[in-house]
Amino acid sequence: MAQDTLIRYENISKRFGGVQALDDVSFAIRPGDIHGLIGENGAGKSTLIKITGGIYRKDKGQVYLDGHPVEIHSPVEAEQRGITIVHQEIPLCNNLSIAQNVFLGNPILKGLSQPDTKAMERRTVELFAQIGQSVDPRRPVGRLSVAMKQLTAIVQALSTESRFIIMDEPTAALTPSEVETLFAVLRKLQAEGTTILIVSHILSEMMQITDRVTVLRNGQHVDTKDTKDTSIDDIVRMMVGNVPPPSRKEHEIRQGEVVLRVKDLSKKSLRLREINFSLHKQEILGIAGIQGAGRTELATCIFGAYPADSGTIEVEGVPRRIRSPRQAIDLGIGYLTEDRRNLGVFWEMNIWQNMSTAIIDRLTTLRLVLDNKEIKQLGRASVKELQIRTPGLEQKIRYLSGGNQQKVVLSRWLNARPKVLLLDEPTRGVDVGAKAEIRRVIQELVTQGLSIIVISSDLEELLAISDRVLVMANGTIQGEYPAHEATTEKVMALATKK
Repeated sequence: MAQDTLIRYENISKRFGGVQALDDVSFAIRPGDIHGLIGENGAGKSTLIKITGGIYRKDKGQVYLDGHPVEIHSPVEAEQRGITIVHQEIPLCNNLSIAQNVFLGNPILKGLSQPDTKAMERRTVELFAQIGQSVDPRRPVGRLSVAMKQLTAIVQALSTESRFIIMDEPTAALTPSEVETLFAVLRKLQAEGTTILIVSHILSEMMQITDRVTVLRNGQHVDTKDTKDTSIDDIVRMMVGNVPPPSRKEHEIRQGEVVLRVKDLSKKSLRLREINFSLHKQEILGIAGIQGAGRTELATCIFGAYPADSGTIEVEGVPRRIRSPRQAIDLGIGYLTEDRRNLGVFWEMNIWQNMSTAIIDRLTTLRLVLDNKEIKQLGRASVKELQIRTPGLEQKIRYLSGGNQQKVVLSRWLNARPKVLLLDEPTRGVDVGAKAEIRRVIQELVTQGLSIIVISSDLEELLAISDRVLVMANGTIQGEYPAHEATTEKVMALATKK
């Protein structure tokens, strides 16, 4: 058994309060494999990898490493055993150099205590060369692309001679070309004997990069299969049952009342220039573009986080100078940020508190006291409407899965009853079941009178849900298509226009 498996899980269980996160999970990972771990948000994936990395302690069961039972009590102990986790939110220090990050907490020393900066820089260059990359080791990490930050985290693992690297959603924020670069690095590491576990919701990529896949559902092990012997449809059925694929909207563009009109909007510091478009009542307007095109910058400008230098924003036909998010909210504009971790949730607050932050004034009595009865009623209705999986409204949001956190943040804006809702990457990092649920909510909101702008890097999803699609590149709008006439090829031709 030891020669056939690097790590084996037997009957692993873990409970958090009233939630059974893992329930008798058993499967094995072979040495030298790229192994995929797949499941809906809340299926238990993150809990399992945190047990492996010494962040959580299992309630029962046994982990075997090289055929021998092990107890891993901390990330330091996991690292000593050759296990490293590259988290989705990459824990690097932006103000430090690449070399300083690579050897953070584990410096090469000159003498007994003095860090040997030159030795660390030389070794950083060597480690990047091992994965086919060249870098300036003195460059601040804060100036790197997301892809290079991912590679820096991998090199950080290599510096500790990790033989088992766990990667949590490594491609969620990468462009297609960056994904190919990352996959080339992973294959090179595999060829050198490193075992890799990837957690991802992007099933097409998992089919491309993995040797085997394990599917979890509701904290239980469904199956482990060789990737060549399964398909995306099989995996989806194992994850959530028989879910039909999303259908493409096939209808004419809505040409009703214009609820939002942007004219000649420019913002030099955000590299936005001469933006012009209209959003009609009960329309879903998609905005496509590659990373750096200016999509998020446009949304934050409309929402007043970065007021425009010039141009006009009209709300229901009235020109407005939106100077702050509070003003945008008062005008009936809501914004779901793409950066859920840093800008979306309040980690130490519970669910009902996170749901109510945009309308706290509405939920306050004349005596300036929170109306807890009203808040709880609102919270229960939101949990039911969005099918949020939680043991209760008092649960801290940090203990929910990513998909359920996203639903809580979405409920915050639905409770504000906006006229216009800006959704920036609303389904990034969530599973197929949560994606379908969020799409259902978006389409239902439109029938209730809302007008919605959706920014998404998932072109297939964007074309399926939108009425029209605007394509951005280089800080401006390059063109638009009725969604039912658009194709991936047409959109990408505009998105990559110089």
